[in-house]
Amino acid sequence: MIADPRDLGRRIARRFIVRGIRPDVRELAAQLEVQVLEQGAPPPAQPGLRSEYRREPPRITLYREAIESLSATIFVDQRFDMLACSLDEVHIAHELFHHLECGQRFGPLRPDEVEEAAHAFAQELLDLTFDPRELSRPQE
Repeated sequence: MIADPRDLGRRIARRFIVRGIRPDVRELAAQLEVQVLEQGAPPPAQPGLRSEYRREPPRITLYREAIESLSATIFVDQRFDMLACSLDEVHIAHELFHHLECGQRFGPLRPDEVEEAAHAFAQELLDLTFDPRELSRPQE
């Protein structure tokens, strides 16, 4: 358990931001030897799953149908702050944190703390104006 998992995520993201230049997340994934794949639908047992990280071999899977469904919801809700970003990049950045966490063990983290740190990592790495946790909340 750590004091502030969001701070941890932001600090880790800053390691990849050089002189204010943020990396392209697909290029960063390639540098970290993480393959990025796309599939149509998520597994039937997890219909809302939009992306996932697998350690062996290191890979991130983006589930097109779920991401496109989220994109449609964001459009209907007129969340222009979210429409301005690439949902693929947000999901890749989030999953890259999981890759880094698996390899470096940032301390004893509960699963909820890992998720908090991964969201903060994505927000900082991509300079998002919204909190990525909002993508997982039911739209009001």
